[in-house]
Amino acid sequence: MFKQLKIADYPLLRNFFDIDSWPLCEYALSSIIAWNHCVYDVYYRLEGNLLFISEIEIDKPENRRLLLPLTRPFRRPLPAELAGWAAKLGYRQYYYATEDYLAAAGLPEVEKFFTVSEQSGYMDYIYNASDLAELKGRKYSKKRNLLARFKKQVQDMREVTVELIPPDGSERCIALLDEWARDTKIGGQLEMLNCERKAILNGLRYFEPLQMHGITVSIDGKIVGFAFGAWLSKDTFVLNFEKALDNIKGLYQYLDNEFAKSLHKQYVYINKESDLGKPGLAKAKESYYPCKKVKSYILTLRKA
Repeated sequence: MFKQLKIADYPLLRNFFDIDSWPLCEYALSSIIAWNHCVYDVYYRLEGNLLFISEIEIDKPENRRLLLPLTRPFRRPLPAELAGWAAKLGYRQYYYATEDYLAAAGLPEVEKFFTVSEQSGYMDYIYNASDLAELKGRKYSKKRNLLARFKKQVQDMREVTVELIPPDGSERCIALLDEWARDTKIGGQLEMLNCERKAILNGLRYFEPLQMHGITVSIDGKIVGFAFGAWLSKDTFVLNFEKALDNIKGLYQYLDNEFAKSLHKQYVYINKESDLGKPGLAKAKESYYPCKKVKSYILTLRKA
C-alpha cells in the first residue's frame, strides 16, 4: 500500500538518500516534500530496503508515475526488476530515469521492457561549487564585472548584509514573498508561478525539519533576495529556489556567488536544476559553465 508523503516521514525516509541517490534534482528528499501538493500529490511505499515514490497529478489523477526506486544500500536495479515492480504496483511509467542508469543497464536491455523517451526541459545543470564561489578565469569575467557593478552601486550609500537563513527565522523571507506577490510589477518581473510559490513556502515553513540551507541578501536591513535548497547526495547540493529583485544590477550574481561561498567547502557540486525548456533560463544556466549536464528520461512499460 502507498502512503501519502508527509513532513513527518522525512526522518524515516532520509536513510535511503544519505549516501547516494540518483543524480537528478527530483531525487532530493527535501525538494520532493517541498513540491508535494503543488502540482501533484506524492505517495511512498516501503518494502524492506526498497523505497517506491509515486507522483499523481492533482488536476489529472489518471496521470501518475513512479520515480526510479531507491534501495538501501544504493544500487541500480535491473530493467527486468523495474518492469516487474511497475507491473505489480499497477504503474506503466517511470519518470526521471537518469542517463547514467541507461548507460549502466544498457539501452538495448532497457528497451526490451520499456520504450524510452527524453524528458525535454528536464536536463539538470551541475557545477563545481568552487567555480561558482571563486569565479576564477577569463570565462567568468562578465560575472565578476556584474559583481563589481553591484558593489559600486551600494558602496558608501547602503549597507549590504549576507546572512544564513536560521532554522526558525524564515518568516522574513515569507513576508518578503507575500510583499512581492502583492506588488504586480515585482510579481511580473519574478515570473513566479503559483505552484512554485507554494513550494517555496513549504520549504521555508519547514526549513529546519527538511535540513535546508540558504542565505538572504539585505540592503539597509531589507531583504532583497534569498536562495536556499538541500542536499541531494554526499557530494551534491541542489539550489532549489533563488529569488531577487531584478531592478538592482548584479544582485542575482552577488546572491548566487555568496550562496556558493556559504557551502562550497562542504559539497563538490551544486545542482541548479533544469531549464524547463525556457531559452532565457537555459542561457542563464549555460553562462555559469556547468561541468556536466544530466538528461532525464521517461520509461514506459511495453505491453505484454
